[in-house]
Amino acid sequence: MKFLKYVLVVFCASFLFVGNVFAAVESQTLSEVCDEESLTCDFTEKDTNANPNIYVFRGSGCSYCRNLLNYLASIYDEYSDEVNIVIYEVTGNRDNMNLYEDVAAKFGDEVQGYPYMVIGDEVFNGYISSYDSDIVAAIEDLISSDTPYDVVEEVNNGNTDVIQQDEESNSTAVVITFIFAVVVIVIVFMGYRLKNSEK
Repeated sequence: MKFLKYVLVVFCASFLFVGNVFAAVESQTLSEVCDEESLTCDFTEKDTNANPNIYVFRGSGCSYCRNLLNYLASIYDEYSDEVNIVIYEVTGNRDNMNLYEDVAAKFGDEVQGYPYMVIGDEVFNGYISSYDSDIVAAIEDLISSDTPYDVVEEVNNGNTDVIQQDEESNSTAVVITFIFAVVVIVIVFMGYRLKNSEK
């Protein structure tokens, strides 16, 4: 009898495993996720193919994802005529995770967690409330763009080339690296002088 129970458990578990392995990419709307995660969402969702998409990769039950989704729900009524929010749950769907990995790779990122949101060519990795004004600015830039960037469309069309960073972010990185190097040199020099002055 124990053997029969064991075989039954393995059989059922294999269906769960096979279902996850062979799952197709499956997106959700913000309304669907609000229902699934028991979030309070008071907005009118209008899904039109003509609108540019905001992409959110989330984990089921993730508190940071819930906070981001709550924020998006709080502002969505203002933008629902002009953008769609497309959400992918990645913890229970291998194909959604593969899409997430491909999208992150387009931006030169490695998958390190969620939420991961893409608005045009802007990425928000994780979520804290200090991102709110930047999220609104990115949404408004996406809406006003003559040719809004769609990373999922590019990935689906086989374009996996990494997106080049703009000159401003590259020069900022150089300046920060230079300042850091100067600070390290000053600290080492001051430590050396202090050590020699004690002798």
